[in-house]
Amino acid sequence: MKKKIILVEGIPGSGKSTFARFLSNQFERNGFTCRLFLETTYDHPIIESTGYTDHSLFLEAYYERWAKFLNNFPDEEIVLMESAFFQSPIVHLLHKDVDREIIKTLISKVGNRLNQEECRLIYFYQQDAPTAIHKMIEIRGGREYLVRKHNEYGNEPYFINRKEQGPESHIAFFLEYSRIAAEIIHEINVSAEIIENSSGDYGLYQKQILEKLNLKYFPDPDLGTSLLKKYSGQYYNQDMDLRISVELKDDSLWIFGNKRMNPKSTTQFYLDDISVLVSFISDKSKVTGLWITEKDLFANRKDEGTVFERIS
Repeated sequence: MKKKIILVEGIPGSGKSTFARFLSNQFERNGFTCRLFLETTYDHPIIESTGYTDHSLFLEAYYERWAKFLNNFPDEEIVLMESAFFQSPIVHLLHKDVDREIIKTLISKVGNRLNQEECRLIYFYQQDAPTAIHKMIEIRGGREYLVRKHNEYGNEPYFINRKEQGPESHIAFFLEYSRIAAEIIHEINVSAEIIENSSGDYGLYQKQILEKLNLKYFPDPDLGTSLLKKYSGQYYNQDMDLRISVELKDDSLWIFGNKRMNPKSTTQFYLDDISVLVSFISDKSKVTGLWITEKDLFANRKDEGTVFERIS
């Protein structure tokens, strides 16, 4: 029996994570079992947080991770992944300044394996890539964002080889990433829905894809402000020595300072762009804690989840 896989890809800042989360919720609300893997998912089956100095080792390991995963996950589940098919290998190998044909050959090889399954790719792009990239950079902090990226990755071969460009070399990096992705999308052997999303009309894109997947749209539940207010407060996990603040602002709950919590049910909330699923714990009269059950790089790395006790 073929595995059912949905892949979401696109240039940085194109809304991949938010769209992947939306689809995952819609599959579940339509009665399907769906496993979501965002870029930030801890212990990701495809994306590795540690790099390879020898790119040939990465080529082999990346393909083998896909082969192992496809051979082992249950047939009855739908798997939804963002950034694992295009972004992960392109970013890693481009950092190493690897020949671009090698990058495209690897993705095509994985695409051939994915084509043996029931696989669909959703690819977001913008016709004017330079404008889209500059807009993304400005949203993330402008020059300060480029400097942060350069401090993190400036010792990679791509940037060493363009030393005279300094932090601005990351603009060239993003543009080349988008060019490689735009080329490979027309070469791979995977069924793809290609969406030009310059207008930012995600309601339209959602409707289009739901129709393609024969899914009925179910909105998030509408929770009243009085219920949300009960959840706001300070929460603490002693083992991690980590304090989490849940705030009520503009009739929504916010966590980690600037991450809006979207209601999945009356007690459970999801985040659009990072792997955090929050369930609130209550006794008969009050909220006593929260439980993060989706594995992520920041707040929960356990299969059973991490509990935070309410302290105020």
